Amino acid sequence: MNSFSFNRFGKTLRWVMAVNFRTLLMWTIGSVVAVFVGELMTAEIGKYSAYEMVDLYGTMGSALFILVSLIMASTIVSSVNEKRKRQAFLMIPSTNIEKFLSLLVYTSVICVACVFLALVLGDCLRMAWFWIKIQSFSAEYQVSVIGDPVETYHGWSSALPKLIENLTPYVLDPDSYRRTWFYNAMNIFVIFAIVVWNLSLMVICGTLLRKYAFVVASLIIILCSILLSWTIHHFGLFLFWGDVWKDGVHYESEVGALAYVLAVLLPSISN
Repeated sequence: MNSFSFNRFGKTLRWVMAVNFRTLLMWTIGSVVAVFVGELMTAEIGKYSAYEMVDLYGTMGSALFILVSLIMASTIVSSVNEKRKRQAFLMIPSTNIEKFLSLLVYTSVICVACVFLALVLGDCLRMAWFWIKIQSFSAEYQVSVIGDPVETYHGWSSALPKLIENLTPYVLDPDSYRRTWFYNAMNIFVIFAIVVWNLSLMVICGTLLRKYAFVVASLIIILCSILLSWTIHHFGLFLFWGDVWKDGVHYESEVGALAYVLAVLLPSISN
């Protein structure tokens, strides 16, 4: 078998999901409980206002989602690490690329989707808990009214909008000042390229290294970030500049040369 077959790929992916279904289910349920308990503990210990509480949930949730997603990408072969599973996996009548892609989709898409689902369900449990507590036991929590237009936050307000806002590129923010379409498109593309490169690095380390894949990949990302920061400051470069004056003329946005380099380099070295 030398050609790629979506039918064989789908069957291989279903096999991977079936073998790991119980483990994934238990981890998802445990994550839902952990998010629920963590949000309750944060609310009780910190004594935040309703807005501060929801904003903190969104910030913590987005950071946790990114971290766990990277960890999952670095564990691409962990689901078939056991000798019995590995032997059965290698005996599946599909090509190596179909097997690899099935593991990649499982860890980087399905598992990440379960992480997001756990964050949503855990937050929903927290919302239900506070609503029942306030309605049934006449508990009082500060109501926050902020913003223009006005937004009202209660103890049972959802943190999901804040979570999605934190995971959304800021150039899509409708409240930001007007920039050119090319600036926005390049900004989104570079952000996407950085995300893909980070995930691909995690996948490569997870495939080649049996131990400490996430640690090694994280150290490489940190070193690359330090090098990029040094390059920007040493040579006076920039990626994007939202509001600049040049030769006495006002420009709303400008794309730096380094952004073009990253837009070409990162996709080319991503697997």
